[in-house]
Amino acid sequence: MEYMMVNGYQIPALTLNEPPMPEIGKYGSLRRKFLLENAPMVFDEMLLEGTLYPHLAEMDNAVHRQIEQTMQTLMQQSTAPNRQTDPMGWTQWMNALQSQAEEPAMQQIYSL
Repeated sequence: MEYMMVNGYQIPALTLNEPPMPEIGKYGSLRRKFLLENAPMVFDEMLLEGTLYPHLAEMDNAVHRQIEQTMQTLMQQSTAPNRQTDPMGWTQWMNALQSQAEEPAMQQIYSL
């Protein structure tokens, strides 16, 4: 066993072998906030069991996939403005599609 000196005393150098927490992203953060505010018992239970951050990462990935699929469908259904001649129109069009795609995905985040 390894020891380290702290204020003249040797104490065991103990470390926890915890797996690194995955990145949770925007939608995972929204889910975390929702659970913390609206289902604190579920939040605490998941945190104690060690399933909270994997759940948040999976939720973030699932919502990203759903938005990506919806965006592809919406882009095929409407005609985009020319990006070279009308960059502001193209940006507005893409932002509108993003908002439309996020709306049904948010239901997944804000449900128990």
